[in-house]
Amino acid sequence: MSDIDQVLASGLCVGCGGCAFAAGGRMTLDLHGFFTPELPADAANEALSTACPFLAPELDEDALADHFLPASRQRDQKLGKYDAVFAAHVAEASFRRDGSSGGMGSWMACELLRRGQIDGVIHARPVARKGTEDPFFRYGISRSCDEITQAAHSHYHVVEISQVLTEVRRRPGRYLFIGVPCMVKALRRAQLRDPEIAARIVYTMGLVCGHLKSVHWALSLGWGAGVHPAEIESITFRVKSENVAAKAYYFGIRKRGDGGLRVQDSAPLTGGKFNLGAMMPEACNYCDDVTAETADLTIGDAWLPRYAFDWRGKNMVVSRHPELTALIEDAARAGRVTLEPMTAREAADAQAGGFRQRREGLHYRLTRRRARGFWTPEKRALADMIPPGRLRAWIYDLRAAVARQSQTAFRRALDHDDLRLYDRAMAGPFKRLRRVELFAAAARIASMRLRALVSRRRS
Repeated sequence: MSDIDQVLASGLCVGCGGCAFAAGGRMTLDLHGFFTPELPADAANEALSTACPFLAPELDEDALADHFLPASRQRDQKLGKYDAVFAAHVAEASFRRDGSSGGMGSWMACELLRRGQIDGVIHARPVARKGTEDPFFRYGISRSCDEITQAAHSHYHVVEISQVLTEVRRRPGRYLFIGVPCMVKALRRAQLRDPEIAARIVYTMGLVCGHLKSVHWALSLGWGAGVHPAEIESITFRVKSENVAAKAYYFGIRKRGDGGLRVQDSAPLTGGKFNLGAMMPEACNYCDDVTAETADLTIGDAWLPRYAFDWRGKNMVVSRHPELTALIEDAARAGRVTLEPMTAREAADAQAGGFRQRREGLHYRLTRRRARGFWTPEKRALADMIPPGRLRAWIYDLRAAVARQSQTAFRRALDHDDLRLYDRAMAGPFKRLRRVELFAAAARIASMRLRALVSRRRS
């Protein structure tokens, strides 16, 4: 097998489109709502390997960061290289209200455009859908602030980069690229191979990522909210409300021909809790980059106790580019954005669950996969990739199982036009996983309190 065939055969393709762009192939959606490549038979193995985020370990996140982010002054084992870390939200206009968190991502994109530092923004945008299983979002280029803000909010949905990078090749300009860690990593590798892409994409913005979701996850939410998949026009993730804490995930569904936005709490729906892992690509179980370590700037949610219940949202911002750091600080002095000090440790704590899954959980999954003789990607040896205890290992097994089972069960529901098939098949697995997670959380809190009590008594 070629290297890329190993990735595809193992089920570890994340569908980024890097290989399709490198080889002149194309990306299509499979039966479970994930992108998969169709590549020319004569595609060069080396080009495909250096394009794929799961191959060519000499081009891992550390190596790419050293190449593209030479001015970053500090390095953290979780955040990667960084210049500055903030908790922030936008104080001007409606960026904070219209975004899923503090509004910093859309604001930064608009600010770079306003200052003439870029001509367009490459990001996931809503697209018109014709077929029931067509994607809700694709990469496109926004060339005005209105277009940028129309695509605001988090998009928990698979996307691929091959089509938009082909457009960048055709249309000269200076661009900001926005994406989750694997997309930024694939873009960085494309920049190494292609001088035009390197010259035209002048900034990159990463989005903190828990994992991707298939097109089917959006269909399952809409169907659970009472709109049949064939009638769903669009979906908006993370709808804000004064009565809803930032950590609660409400979404909005539009029905074809209706026009109104139906807002629904995702939590009561089958697989609706994001972290349960419904319809997650298997590749996401083998990624160790939570904070888009190869990006010039990373935006995420500041999930710390002091921010978690503010419905307006607060961003964690990791800047790895001194010019962008200065831009944000200048805006703060002008009262346009609000900054609060945040340490690298706090930034990592704000995404603690993601790091457990991607470091401790990754160590466990790699060890089990290798023990069974399966091909595994070569990952970085990170200090926090340590063996989990039995309870955590059980959680990782359950999460991997529900990700696979949910894909099969929802495919069956679609084929038989009966959502009850998905609900019945997944009620037990999701309930079991949730109970174990709650028990583990309670045990962790009790352990922390006990250590704090012992520490106080000793002091």
